[in-house]
Amino acid sequence: MKVLHYVDESNLAWGETWGQLLSELAKRGVENFVACRDYGTLTERLEKNGVSFGVCRPISQMLPFTNTKLGGFIDEFKPDLIHTRLSSAAKIGGWWGKHKHIPVLQTIDKYPKLKYHRDGDFFAACSTSVKDYFISLGVPETKIAVVHNPIDVSKYARDEDVREEVRKAHNVGGDVKVILAAGRFVDWKGFDVLIKGYDMYLSEYEGDAEKSVLWIIGDGEEKEKLTALASGARFSDRIKIFPFAQDVRPYMWAADIFVLPSKTPEPFGIVLLEAMACGLPAIATRAGGPLDIVEEGVSGWFAEPGSEVSMAERLGSVLSCNSLDEASSGASARAAQFGADRIAAETAALYTRVVTDYKHTL
Repeated sequence: MKVLHYVDESNLAWGETWGQLLSELAKRGVENFVACRDYGTLTERLEKNGVSFGVCRPISQMLPFTNTKLGGFIDEFKPDLIHTRLSSAAKIGGWWGKHKHIPVLQTIDKYPKLKYHRDGDFFAACSTSVKDYFISLGVPETKIAVVHNPIDVSKYARDEDVREEVRKAHNVGGDVKVILAAGRFVDWKGFDVLIKGYDMYLSEYEGDAEKSVLWIIGDGEEKEKLTALASGARFSDRIKIFPFAQDVRPYMWAADIFVLPSKTPEPFGIVLLEAMACGLPAIATRAGGPLDIVEEGVSGWFAEPGSEVSMAERLGSVLSCNSLDEASSGASARAAQFGADRIAAETAALYTRVVTDYKHTL
């Protein structure tokens, strides 16, 4: 099967694992061609992975017919299927698929407006939450399936030497539990709830204050607010905010628990999956993509979105439990289920389904 992938972007946070997914698809007989923009890191990754690609810059996503280069790629490559990612590509790729009479599969990674996706023939939602959202917009359930984002699990196996180095550099003893969170410093990510919840937990269990620390890594518009909140906390000496890190793995290897404190539903939560692949049992809020990832009591636990009290209670129960080692093993095992090989198998099967169903409608 020949698949033309269209991504109207060139710097992708998930670009590396996506390249691995394309390689796994090729092993399953899929001939891939990628159309994308001509700047950033994506073309370098595609070239490194030996994936054929062509570059194009649309004048406007609202004028998809102006992207004549994409039309040319379609005529030259003659794909059986067009697979788009992100809303701009969905709008443009959907138009060209409709006019070239080629089925279009659109991956939905967020909670977008339906207007960008009206020309899609089938949809691959990154989580059950995103699927339910699209159904609520009127998309028939028969036209959408859940295909999770993949992860390269081998990259995240804990390096014990690095763990020891990082903890030593920050004066963290071996018996101290490191609670870690990472992401963009924007309000809906809920880092303020985590800081307040952690301080509330320590106020309740003051005798345990020396047994844990909270590390938060990231950057964004809420940086000053979060820094001030951490500095003003009663147990400010137990909270540390780190700048954005290109590679967060050393911090994950040094940590014992990962927290994703989002106030509103995450479409998926790739950083959560990365942490679990590092062997970190997770606390996530009970909403969105994490509901597909975390198995409560096995690989992690849930707290209620936006609730400092719930976060404090969950931190207390997790830090006092005797099953963190079991939960660590459970987290690693769960993350392994999102490997690129399994996701590629699901994707290839979906390609066959979409193409077959499309032919039946002609």
